[in-house]
Amino acid sequence: MAVGLEFVALLGYANLFRHILRVLDIRLKLGTMYSIVLAGLAVSHVFGAGGTAGWVVSYNALRKRDVPHGLIFVAIAAQNFFNYIVLWVLFLLAVAWQVFEGKGLGAQSLAALVLIAFFLWLTGYGIYLYNRRTKMRRRVSQVAAFINRFLKKRKIEQAHLDEWLDHLFAGMRRMATHRGAKRLATTYSVVFWAFDMLCLYLTFIAFGYRIGLTALVLSYVIAYSIGTLTPLPGGLGAVETIMVTMFIGFGVPAAQATIVVLAYRFINFWLPILPGLIGYAWIKRRPVTVTS
Repeated sequence: MAVGLEFVALLGYANLFRHILRVLDIRLKLGTMYSIVLAGLAVSHVFGAGGTAGWVVSYNALRKRDVPHGLIFVAIAAQNFFNYIVLWVLFLLAVAWQVFEGKGLGAQSLAALVLIAFFLWLTGYGIYLYNRRTKMRRRVSQVAAFINRFLKKRKIEQAHLDEWLDHLFAGMRRMATHRGAKRLATTYSVVFWAFDMLCLYLTFIAFGYRIGLTALVLSYVIAYSIGTLTPLPGGLGAVETIMVTMFIGFGVPAAQATIVVLAYRFINFWLPILPGLIGYAWIKRRPVTVTS
């Protein structure tokens, strides 16, 4: 049942990406989208670099059917924004609970708060530039010029930048004005996190321990909020360590907390790798069915 719940969680994640692409008038079959998501997770888990490797897989899969660069950027950025904003809201509530209960904040939680604030600032700055198109074009041109100087060759052409930004503005306008787009995207993100958390809960049940809701949610949210901000793939090592430590703090026996977390992370992190690599080979061989 825990494996089945993880399947549903990843289905929510795939539908989040698929929904955002539909808002951008890019339509993919659910099976294709699920393969792309699994492939992205598998590659990022194997090769690391945070989630960057997964973004590259998604980018290449969509570029095979000539989806414009700007729209792909909007889709990936929106997917990550809606996915993590739900987690971060829960994290802020968890931090508030810790302060209210007089438990204080550790250095890891404070560091996570700083990084989250930085990412939110970047998002706000991006929205600021979006509403000032001339300034955004100038900033992007400056970054492109710096990259060209650093590489000592003209890798980024201004004409390509203009086309990319035109598609970017069009995609952001669709996301901002599409009725119900943000609400449904948030719902799919909630489905992903909620069913993944249920997978962890059932893993506890499987090992004969009925954990309380407060201990489950707080430990899960804090572990992922901190762990996913590390450069390691999927927060590997950090998520497990924080979860086990917090569960022990809530009274779970150390041996039981350790085996439950390791079993859960096998389902959550390691189990999708093989089907993900198969999905990667599939999307590399077959054209992605896209209509726009």
